[in-house]
Amino acid sequence: MNSSHLLLRSFLTASVLTAWVLPLRAQVEVSASALPTVGVALSGALGGGATEIISTDLRRTGEIEPVGGASGQYYATGVATESGITGQLVNKRTGEVVFNQTFDGHGRLAAHQFSDAITKAVTGLPGFATSRIAFIGGQGRVKELYLADIDGYNVREITHDNTVSASPALSHDGAKIAYASYKSGYLDVYLVDLGTGSRTRISYYPGINSGPSFSPDNSSLALTLSKDGNPEIYTIALNGGIENRITRTRGGETSPSWSPTGDRLVYSSDDHGTPQLFISSSTGVSEMDQLYTGNSYCTKPDWSPDGKTIAFTARVGGQFQVGLFDLATRLGHLVTADGGQDPAWTRDSRHLVYSKHGRLYLLDTVTHKSLPIALSVTADCGEPAVSR
Repeated sequence: MNSSHLLLRSFLTASVLTAWVLPLRAQVEVSASALPTVGVALSGALGGGATEIISTDLRRTGEIEPVGGASGQYYATGVATESGITGQLVNKRTGEVVFNQTFDGHGRLAAHQFSDAITKAVTGLPGFATSRIAFIGGQGRVKELYLADIDGYNVREITHDNTVSASPALSHDGAKIAYASYKSGYLDVYLVDLGTGSRTRISYYPGINSGPSFSPDNSSLALTLSKDGNPEIYTIALNGGIENRITRTRGGETSPSWSPTGDRLVYSSDDHGTPQLFISSSTGVSEMDQLYTGNSYCTKPDWSPDGKTIAFTARVGGQFQVGLFDLATRLGHLVTADGGQDPAWTRDSRHLVYSKHGRLYLLDTVTHKSLPIALSVTADCGEPAVSR
């Protein structure tokens, strides 16, 4: 079976997600004494719900321990209404008001915005409570594109095409989704503007058009095209510029992911036999740098936002697992033991969303603890992508 056939078959056998799994409420098992504590207490019409959302968001980071009332090292307070939250964070040791801000997102969004502001102020790290997940859901040969908040709420079905969709990618500003679909009868890449709902077919060369990945500045896509023979990696500008070919091999290249600086791409290639990970320049054909992960079968790489680590899917003993490759040490290791694939980094470069046995999970790569993400979707789903 050639590389094109293998790639096409992979889209029809993408991992799936069942409905109604346990909510994201379990605590990560870390020493609370080692973490900064934040007391959370909001008043107003939606104060109780906002307090619970913020506390859950902070605990999920693995960097903060939320506590009741004003007993923490920091104290987050404010008023939550249907129009948003006006809140402040106080450093109890110094009495300093760290920030006083209005978050005008409606409902849960305002609480997530407050959570991310607290996380940034207390730890210096970006929070990911406001991130969203794009994923594929469906039954059999009908798989549609979905979008949800990272805690599983506000699920939206984006497409209703009654065909196979695959390989979603969210732009870094969360405003657009690129994905592959057989809507036209062929595997083409489409771009959805989430603000207007408009959809544009942006890559429809003969053969395979798939695996889109947004550049850090959202101006270009890296993707797989087979228009010149084998599946190879190309980049195309979203403003209609000419495509730029990145790889030239006898094998097939898939699943590109950009470095945060935008000058390199990591991808999977079977040019040397089984699929392995390689890095090339994003500006043109260059020498391929193979990443020796310690695994004989590696696909679906995703470059962390801090540039230090590449997550990937490894096949080990007939089962898929999630692995990490440290670019400084040039060493790889597995972070799951009971299955997992299609990892996607969150903004903090600590957590991954991945799929396992038809469900989506959030993985803390420091503690190796996974939490299921509850989605109100009755279809099987998979292939998560996370906004940054």
